Amino acid sequence: MSKTVAVRHDLPARQETWSKELVKAIAMDIGEETVAYVEVMYPEAIKAASSTFKLSLRNHIYNEIMAAIEVNDKGKVVARLADRKSFRRWWTGVYRKVRKSDAT
Repeated sequence: MSKTVAVRHDLPARQETWSKELVKAIAMDIGEETVAYVEVMYPEAIKAASSTFKLSLRNHIYNEIMAAIEVNDKGKVVARLADRKSFRRWWTGVYRKVRKSDAT
């Protein structure tokens, strides 16, 4: 079953090339900042999670950013964004159904 997902097509053109090391540092910083945010805002979630949760979250964010920057063609970027959005909707929907059936 295929769905059409609305995606913005007015993305800015890439202005300059950043070094891969700089992008890696930015991606890691975003991952670490997100982990810190979750730790401060949702301490009970951190306590309830496995010992590897923070590392897993940080690395997942890092990996998603690094995968996203590998796509330089505007059309491919738009397609990737649509695919990611569609996947998130499917994935969270499946999760909710599983959790709902576990609760009953």
